[in-house]
Amino acid sequence: MSNNNSMIQPLELFKVLSDPTRLKIFQILYNKESRCVGELVEILDQPQPTISRHLNHLKKLGILNCVRDGTWMWYEVANDLPEWCQDILDTTYNQISIKEKAMLKLA
Repeated sequence: MSNNNSMIQPLELFKVLSDPTRLKIFQILYNKESRCVGELVEILDQPQPTISRHLNHLKKLGILNCVRDGTWMWYEVANDLPEWCQDILDTTYNQISIKEKAMLKLA
């Protein structure tokens, strides 16, 4: 379970999501599907240490939960976020999705 997510402050939320890789990780995990580091490495085409570092930032803030299953670590968006934080994340995800759909239509 994520700890201290009731202590998330807006400034920290915006800082952590301002990085393009962390924003993309959030977007991938938003649909409440768990993913392991290896899957994210493959999807994002970035080295494992880089992805792990970004996941750690999101986890420390309390946006992500992490569950160990043997040697595998599974990450998912926390389901017990403060309401204001969940509202911002919902809006962010929806806006990213709208822009991506528009870009696909232009291509």
